[in-house]
Amino acid sequence: MRRNRSRHIRAGLLLAFRLLALIVGGYFLSAATVTLGAAGLAWLGMDRSEAVVLMAMLGFILYLLVLLWGFAERRLPRLLVVTLGGAGASQGLVYWLSMAAPALS
Repeated sequence: MRRNRSRHIRAGLLLAFRLLALIVGGYFLSAATVTLGAAGLAWLGMDRSEAVVLMAMLGFILYLLVLLWGFAERRLPRLLVVTLGGAGASQGLVYWLSMAAPALS
């Protein structure tokens, strides 16, 4: 009986960690991707305000897709690598773009 209870507690903790990773990591990933897309579109010549609005609308769809994928993904380490690694890579590219084109910052 005690073994079964500890198994349920462990499963609940893993689910809570997965939810936390999805909500926080998915938000960071979508926010970084929106920032990267807006900076990239502005760098390519689109008006900055239009680029921000377009990427903000696409960001909602991206966040939904990340959440759906995260619940379908079975492996938690892959979930963490994709969400947090993707957010870090996107922020790095945003930083690189801001250094390449000072008018974006």
